[in-house]
Amino acid sequence: MARIDSLGESFQYPVPEKKKAGKKDKTRLPLFSRMVEEAQTEEADEQDLTDGGGRRTVEQLLDAVFASGDRLKKLPTLELIKDYRQKVKAFLKYAIQHSITVEETTSGSNVLRRKRFTVLRVIDEKLEALAASVLSAQREQLSVLAQIDEINGLLVNLVS
Repeated sequence: MARIDSLGESFQYPVPEKKKAGKKDKTRLPLFSRMVEEAQTEEADEQDLTDGGGRRTVEQLLDAVFASGDRLKKLPTLELIKDYRQKVKAFLKYAIQHSITVEETTSGSNVLRRKRFTVLRVIDEKLEALAASVLSAQREQLSVLAQIDEINGLLVNLVS
């Protein structure tokens, strides 16, 4: 049997074209997107450093930290503080990435009593010891950075 339409003919609903509803201007990215892109470019710059060779990279980072620390001791200016902070950050990031791994595990099958455990494993003990010795040797410069961060925190509290 053939299907019978009430009007005697098949009626198809017209499919409207999708209108281009006010496309947003992509040239101006929101703040968060810009920050993500800047972080990606910084990571690309840091990866250029790490591609050379493990030992040479560590030595370069250490030399940069100590040279910047010596300049900071002699003349504590805002530019030198920012430079020193960046050098220490790069060294610590490299040391953490290449000396420690993080594993997360969950226990049990009961959803309500499930716990998440995080395990840190040391891969390169020498690199970890080197990072600890660098931090202890740079104690004076790091105390200057801590004082500046404390002052910045107080200023933020005053403003808000």
